[in-house]
Amino acid sequence: MPPHDAWPGPHRPHGARGRAARVVLAFVLGLGAGCGNDGGGVTGSGTIEMDEVDVASQVGGRLERLLVDEGDTVRIGDTLAVLDQGEVIAALGARAAEAERAVSQLKDLQAGARSQEVDAARADLEAGNAQWQLARTEAARAETLYLHHVVSASELDRARSGRDAAAARRVALKERYDLLRAGTRTDQVRGAREAEAAARAQLDAARSRAHELVLTAPIDGVVLLRSVNQGEVVAPSVPVLTLGNPDRLWMRVFIGAPKIARVRRDDPAGVRVTGDPHVYRGRVVEIASKAEFTPRAALTEEERANLVFGVKIQIDSSGGALKPGLPADARIEPQAAGASSGGRVP
Repeated sequence: MPPHDAWPGPHRPHGARGRAARVVLAFVLGLGAGCGNDGGGVTGSGTIEMDEVDVASQVGGRLERLLVDEGDTVRIGDTLAVLDQGEVIAALGARAAEAERAVSQLKDLQAGARSQEVDAARADLEAGNAQWQLARTEAARAETLYLHHVVSASELDRARSGRDAAAARRVALKERYDLLRAGTRTDQVRGAREAEAAARAQLDAARSRAHELVLTAPIDGVVLLRSVNQGEVVAPSVPVLTLGNPDRLWMRVFIGAPKIARVRRDDPAGVRVTGDPHVYRGRVVEIASKAEFTPRAALTEEERANLVFGVKIQIDSSGGALKPGLPADARIEPQAAGASSGGRVP
């Protein structure tokens, strides 16, 4: 009697052909079992990643103080490091002085002449008129005496020169008095106002550069990497620290072309890591619009199965249980066409 696992009669396969038949049968049975356990979900594997932020200065300088170390927890706005650059501080002081002077000049022009200045100009004009009258009288007398040969020609010239000088000074004093009474011209005020605005803008720019010397935390998170030591000179835009947000973990899985049409943005997903029975929840936030691999244009059905699309899954906060770099498996639960507000990237 043949054993219970033997193939009966003449149809029993022999040798290598029999072993090949058993392998094919096992593959088909395994494939059928996998499809049955899928339950409509789309699965994929990837690695847990964390959002990282580099903290750098736009102006650079010498690292004067470093207030955090790797592994420290920080909050938004916490001071992380302080740089020193004397030129930036000096430029800030110079811009502040220029802005103050521009403001004072504008206020002085807008206020116009003081009453004391107008009174003083009127007194100067009256004195100038009196001097001009006296000089004119003396010049007329000198001309008469010169005709009677009493004074010389040089004395007559001095009298006429004094008269002309007094007349010119009288005209200048009258113009100054008229300007003070009329007030500051509109174009002068406008020019002073524009100069004041330019000075303020330059001051704001200097303050912005000075603020770049103090590095603060842009996010809540953990210090992942310290790239510079205290006392070193940091070039502009070179990262001093790298922060990570443990509450913003994500992973990217690759889905084959036959199944990608079922996946949409905002589809829920469950994530598992080796050794942890807990299922961490997440959702699909990004679907690649192009295949990761592109074979030749003429694709067979088997070749189309080799095309994969990257799908990014945002993982809900795990309370610190998940760590970047852990390999993980994800299961996406596709929703009905109208159940999700998001759509697949065309």
